[in-house]
Amino acid sequence: MLHPDLYPHIFTRKSIRKYTGTPLSAAQIDAVRGALGGLVPLFAEERYKLVCEPENGGVLHRVYAYGEDTAGGNANIGFLLQQLDLALHGQGLGRLWFGMGKAPKDIACEPPLSYAICLKVGNAAGPLARAGAAEFDRKPIEEVVADAGLQHAFEAVRLAPSAANSQPWRFVRAGEFIHAYRKRLGLVKAALFGRMNQVDMGIALCHAVLGLAHEGVAVKGISADAPSPAPAPDGYVYTAAIQI
Repeated sequence: MLHPDLYPHIFTRKSIRKYTGTPLSAAQIDAVRGALGGLVPLFAEERYKLVCEPENGGVLHRVYAYGEDTAGGNANIGFLLQQLDLALHGQGLGRLWFGMGKAPKDIACEPPLSYAICLKVGNAAGPLARAGAAEFDRKPIEEVVADAGLQHAFEAVRLAPSAANSQPWRFVRAGEFIHAYRKRLGLVKAALFGRMNQVDMGIALCHAVLGLAHEGVAVKGISADAPSPAPAPDGYVYTAAIQI
């Protein structure tokens, strides 16, 4: 479903906040646009738009993401952009999820699509990669998935990035389905991170698919309306199910 070459980058990627003053070369820009063309959506029926535009005269570029502001639409954006994040990390480019950025006014985007988030891309001013998983600040694997048989594969999910490092995901296996849940937010956090909470689930599902494939587990599909075990874990909301 996703290119297996993305998997190793999960364990060394990091957000880059400092960049050199060297503009992206024509070859680097072509690489970004080429990577955009190879992305696989989470839900085929979801409409989206990704646009790569220069920032600060081309020193940085931004990939602006537009989708429907629904749980499925936002998860789809996360699934797509995380593939791009990993691919560009592998190509030696710095990236930063930039939630507070504003979409350029000259990009036409008709409803129901709206701006969701962007990914900054540029030449990193410093180390591009982590030394290993020990450098990540993440919750224990048992809080990601309780099923011991899935924990090795879901180490990839444990290391996934999220808004304010909130890590809102939890996975529960039931037969041939692995059900994904996201943390229910209170009123204050929902106002700040509501859309990103849903985007984060797409990021987690991207890592889940890569982790499962690496362990030789075939993913038959992902559905937002597959049978769900009841009740949901306390404080969580159902998002989707991975069929294996």
